[in-house]
Order: sequence, then structure tokens, then C-alpha cells
Amino acid sequence: MGYICFKCKRSLGSDVRAFFSHLRVAHHVYSTSTYFQCAQAGCNRTFSIIRSFRRHLLQHANEIGNEMEEAPLVEPDNYSSDSVLEAVEQSDEEHDDISDEQCDEFQEENIRDRVALFLAKLRSNSSQTLSAVNCVVEHTSSLVSDVVGSLQRKTASFLRDIGHLDSPESQSFLENFAVAAQPFQGFESEYKQKQYFTQSGCFVHPKEVPFPGVSYTQKRDTLTGIVKQVAVQDTFQLIPLRPLLKLVLESPGTIDKIFECQNQESTALQDFRDGTIFKSSELFSKELSIPLVLYNDECEMVNPLGSKTSVHKLGFVYFTLKCLRPEFLSSLNSHFLLAVYKTDDIKTYGINAVLDPIVSEIKDLELEGVQVDTKHFKGTIKASVAQVCGDNLGLNSILGYTESFSGKTVCRWCRVHKEVLREQTVEDLSVMRNRINYHSDLLQNNPTETGIKRACSLNKLQFYHVTDNVTPDVMHDILEGVGGYEIKLVLNSLIEQKLLTLDQLNNRLTSFDYGFSDSRNKPSVIKPQDLKNPDGAMRQTAAQMWCLLRLLPLMIGDLIPEGERHWELILSLLSCMELIFSPALTAEAVTFLQHLIEEHHSLFLELYPDRHLKPKHHFMLHYPGAIRKLGPLVHFWSMRFEAKHGFFKRLSHVTCNFRNICKTQAFRHQMMLCYTLMSEKMFSHDFEVGPGYTTLLASIDDFEKVKHGFEGIPLFSEVYLPSWIKYKGATYRPGMTLFVSHSADGEPQFATIRNVVLFDSKVKFVVKKWDTVGFDRHYFAFSVSPSSVLDSVDIHTVEDHHPLHVVMSLQDDENHRYISLRYRLF
Repeated sequence: MGYICFKCKRSLGSDVRAFFSHLRVAHHVYSTSTYFQCAQAGCNRTFSIIRSFRRHLLQHANEIGNEMEEAPLVEPDNYSSDSVLEAVEQSDEEHDDISDEQCDEFQEENIRDRVALFLAKLRSNSSQTLSAVNCVVEHTSSLVSDVVGSLQRKTASFLRDIGHLDSPESQSFLENFAVAAQPFQGFESEYKQKQYFTQSGCFVHPKEVPFPGVSYTQKRDTLTGIVKQVAVQDTFQLIPLRPLLKLVLESPGTIDKIFECQNQESTALQDFRDGTIFKSSELFSKELSIPLVLYNDECEMVNPLGSKTSVHKLGFVYFTLKCLRPEFLSSLNSHFLLAVYKTDDIKTYGINAVLDPIVSEIKDLELEGVQVDTKHFKGTIKASVAQVCGDNLGLNSILGYTESFSGKTVCRWCRVHKEVLREQTVEDLSVMRNRINYHSDLLQNNPTETGIKRACSLNKLQFYHVTDNVTPDVMHDILEGVGGYEIKLVLNSLIEQKLLTLDQLNNRLTSFDYGFSDSRNKPSVIKPQDLKNPDGAMRQTAAQMWCLLRLLPLMIGDLIPEGERHWELILSLLSCMELIFSPALTAEAVTFLQHLIEEHHSLFLELYPDRHLKPKHHFMLHYPGAIRKLGPLVHFWSMRFEAKHGFFKRLSHVTCNFRNICKTQAFRHQMMLCYTLMSEKMFSHDFEVGPGYTTLLASIDDFEKVKHGFEGIPLFSEVYLPSWIKYKGATYRPGMTLFVSHSADGEPQFATIRNVVLFDSKVKFVVKKWDTVGFDRHYFAFSVSPSSVLDSVDIHTVEDHHPLHVVMSLQDDENHRYISLRYRLF
């Protein structure tokens, strides 16, 4: 039995060295690659490290009785490159003309690239300083030189003893030792490393752009020790958009995924392409083009409680390509840096000083586009801004609206007065902003009255205007705004009525069964001082807040009598949330959401007459209209963009270098992108498979009950049962519950995974189904009961990719189980 190549599925014989030589020569898979998949005897486990992959292969060999040892560093006499090449030629007809010399040259030419990839990985790590990288290069080079030098001397001594030292073959062989002894030749200094990455074509250098002014800093004279005030040019870092966009579009698989997204048909609002803004655009709807989504936000680089707070606060402008499917845009690799600036400089020069060079590049892309040369497409692709997103402060800043929410007009969508806003429960279309009233308000130059502080440079673009920018940020509006505000009000009311105590609540929080799906977002304990100030922060992250809001009815619902009015406010908010966070909505669902928001706001005003609706309550009124124009709002929220900040925060804490912090951040980010492009990791593989075991299909427990789902597959086929599998960013394992389908009457159908089965690169779940009793609004979850029905489900047919968890009821006289959905699907 021979090894099976996971690339071409061919048998390569039982020699592990021939197998890896085939991967190098035929498929360009090296030790620095980051994806390996086992294809032996039905096993489909994946690995990111070649050492683990090699050890796994040898375990397979031992299991089938092959006595195989790991290959030594020095090949034995009876093993030559001829035998390696023979195995490669037998397994891959496309490479049967490769000679021994060509194979050796191939490896020698690429050793430099492999060392470069190793260095790129080190330099892209935000937890590593560049001085540490240089130290690794220096000491590793010395170590390798000593080890290889010792082997070279022993080999020369051996050749001398047998009388073959002076032969041309021996001298050539010894020269290979000299090359191997200096793997970092050409990479000794940071300058040479930068030079290589620049010439590789995968590194886009940040550009330093000056602001129209200088600032003064202290500089000590090295000779006299006198400190002087020195004028320093204020600058920010800009990533050239055209070469960056060209690199991204020409990276393997990007164009193919763009075409896949274009050809995708939908009957509901599922993506930006389904909204009216895309369909009415003269650019996006009529030719192959790239809708760009910009994001602007500020981030504190140091300890927020330290003495340097706000001194080193930075602003970031990111962008994504809104022509890719949402599962690809959720990866941080698809979020690209466009500019880095100091917040203090923006207070001096204004955000338009940063936007002007960006607008100039995008205008050129609108007219001339970018030349793309790939295997499946050669031509020009134009690009423009589709939307700008961010939190409310960041959006108002970049779009030119007032950054204070205490003025008379605080809404980006409409011109409603603040006093009206506090009582408004229905969107007023008569006061919506448009290009005409925008320009008239701009001429008034009265931000307090109009809400417009300055003209936005983005309005110079041909296919964009700020009045068409309707993206809200549901993360900050609800999870860090309305949700935290109302949950504190309701909890205070319930505690005052002595329906529960804070200790009871915290006990439920800490002891609740969150399952696999929510254990990482377990809410923190709520402190008494958190409830005393409803207007203050909830001290939960956005993910924790989402988890708390969804599962709170299951935690304490048994303590609250049905019909309790304050409890109804939480249930009303959850009714809105399950539509707002939905990744797919019908037109009828959007209209229904409009009525739900009106009911929620009216109930809030009724329950708390001494309070008023906040601006974030008002923003919710515009959500239905925004969904019709953009598609689902969760595709524009700040959650993934804010996760991108983690790279820069970690980097600033590790390097502790603030002399030119913008340049440091921009350069290291581009180094990370360089590594992503060099390793072809722009888009992750669809499947990642964990450890498991191989068995016969017919030996799966209760196979007779599920064999109808495996028709066409021989009963004695070998299949792989992993402990977990990762598909499109979601991890599945036995014990998790899936939303598998809708019933004929529209009720969701659930099933719990018993086994994950892999065969021929296909994935099926053996599941145990649940009977859906119905939706219990008091617990805001679906009540289910156990069923004895077993079935098999294909991973591609599961309706919702988010795993769920079944929770037992906390009522003493009830044995119901409940499943809480993250959102409603239509």
C-alpha cells in the first residue's frame, strides 16, 4: 500500500521521502507551507505543520504493518535522487520529464524563497520585535553553520579515507554543504530583508504623506546634552491603493470567488448585491467592478488608565471588497489597511487631510480601473466606494457630521430635531437627508442646527455621496447601546419587585450551561455599581452582551411571571434583534421589523415615562430602510473591524516604540500582508479536520437507521470520524446541535450531532433529531423534546452554519428542553 497524495490523489509508493519529494516537485508544497491533508486509508485530518503531518503519516505506516523508519538527515548509499525521481515519475505523468539535475536545481533555487517565507512569518508576528527577528537570524545562522560544518568535515574525512575526495562528484557534493551552511545568506541585515520583500512583489510599501504643518518636539544634542525644541513635519501613513488592489485581485482564488459571488442567485436579501443601492448604481450593476467598503475608527495604543492616554491614540482606515461572499469577508485576512494617522493631528488638520489623497486614488480607479492578469481573467476592473462604516463617532467624523450627540440634529439619516427624536417611534420620511437639503444645510455653516460640520472629501467621487451612506452599526447601537441600557433598567425593576436578587442572577450566570457554542462568550458577573447607573457602561464585550441578551430568558425566565410588563420590554427587544442580526431577510420580514421597532419604542416610553429615547433608539427606526438598500446589516457592523485592532494594540505593547508609531504600525501590517500573499493564505481552506480514527462505514453505531443517507457508498468503505471539523469558520463536534431545516409549516427542525463522517472529501453528520414543540416566547426559545429518529445530514444542506446548544429547563415541574437561536432565518 502506498501513500496517497492529497493534491492529485495518486499512489506514490511506500517511501515517505519519495512522497514529500513529489509534493515539492509536483505541487510546490514545502516545509514552510501551512496546509497538509492526510489522504491515507480514509483519513482526512488536516495539519498546519509539516512535522506533525510527517509523524502522522508514519503512524499510518505502522498501523498497516509497514516497517518504515523516518528518513535520516543524510541519505543512505542505496537511496539516491534517482529513486526519488522514479517514484515521482511513476505517480505524476505531467512531471515525467524532470531530471535529477532539474529536481536538485529546483530545490536550490527555492531554498531562498523558503527562508524568506520563514522570515516573513517572524516579521509579521505582532508579538515579536524586529530586533528579536534579527537575533533569531544571527543565532540560527550560527547554529546551522556549526552543525552543517561538522557534517561537512566528517563527510570529507570519510571520502578521504575511501580515496574519493578529489573526484569532481565529491567536490560538488561538498559544495552543497557549503551552501546549506549559510541558509540566511543575503538576509543577514534588516536592509537586505526589506530589499528582498520589496523585490518579491508581495510587499506594498506604506507611503508617508505630510500634513500641512509641523509640531515641536524635544531633542537632546549628543555633544552638549542641551535639550532643544525642534520642528518636525506632521505626517500620516498611506498604503497605495492601486498596487495593493492589484496584488489582492491577482492572488490565487480571489477572482474566482468574485465570479462565484456574482453568479449567486437569491430570493431574499442576503448580501449587498440584493440591495437597491447596488442595483441602482451606474458602476456596480453594469460592469465588473469592486465595491469598496471603508471603515474609520480610533484606537488607544497604550494603557487607557496610564499617563500617556490619548497621546498615542491612532486612527485607522480599513477597507474590504464587498464583492465576496460573507464567509470570506469574516476573515481578518480580507480586511486591508488603507491609512494610519494620529488622532491629535486630525484635531489640527481635519479628517479631509487624510481623505484627500485616498479620494484622488479612488477617482483614478473609477475612471481607469486596475489592470488584472490572472489565469481566468485578464482585463480592467474599476472600483469605487460603496459605503463607509464604523461606530457612530467614527462615521460622523469621516462623513463630516457633528461629532457631538447633544446638538439639535444628531442623526446622519434625517434632520429630525432632538426633542422630537426623544419621543419618536416611527421613521419620518419627510425629513430624510438628500443631496439637495444636504447642500443647503452645508451652506448655513451651523452644525448645531443642521448636524453638518463640514463637507466630506468623499463627495468628490463620481459614484458616492454621503447622503447615500446608510450603514448603521448594530454592534454599538444595540449590543453596546440599547441592549445594555434596557437590560439594566429591567433588572432594576425586577429586583425592586423582589422577583429576583442580584446574587440569584449572578449564580445563574456562572452556573448556566452555555455549551460549546457560547462558552467563549460567557457573560461576566454583574456588579451592584453596574446597575446603579443605567446610562453607564455594562462592562461586557459586545459578544458577551449578545450572549447575555439571548440567554437571559432561559437563565431567569422561571423566576418571572408571564406577562410581566418590564420583562416584555426585553422580549420585544429580542424580537427586533432576531431580525436585525439575521443574515437573510425577505421583504415581508423587513416590514414586520418596522412594526416591531415601533412597538418596542412605544413600550419603553410607557414603562419609563421619566426617561426618553436615546439617539441609538432613534437609529433603529432607520434599520428597515437601510436593509432594503444594503441587505443584512450584520455584514456592515464593526465586530470584525474592531477585531483587526488587536494586531496593532498587541504590536504597540510589544515594541514599545512610539517615535514614529504610525510608520511602525503600517510597515508591520504590510509585512503581515506580504506573508499572507507569499504563503497563499488570503482565503483559508474550506475544511480543517481534527484528530479521529478510521473505521468501516457499516460499523458506525446504528448504521442501519441512517444507511439511506449513504446510498451509493459501499458498506465496507473506510470512513474517517474526526473529533471536530472546521468548515467556513465554524467548528462542529459531536454534542453540538444544528438548525438543519424548516418543516412544512415553517418551524425550525433541530438535530444533535452524534458523529462527523468524512469520505471522499465529503462531510456528513450522523444526527439525532429533536421534535419541535413550538416557540415559547416567555423564554424566547424553541421548546423541543427528545426523539428516537436518527438521520444523516450533508454539511452543505444545513440551513444555519452556527452550532447551537440544548438547555434543560430550570423549572421544578417541567422537563422541557430549549434551543435559543442567534437570529431568525427566512
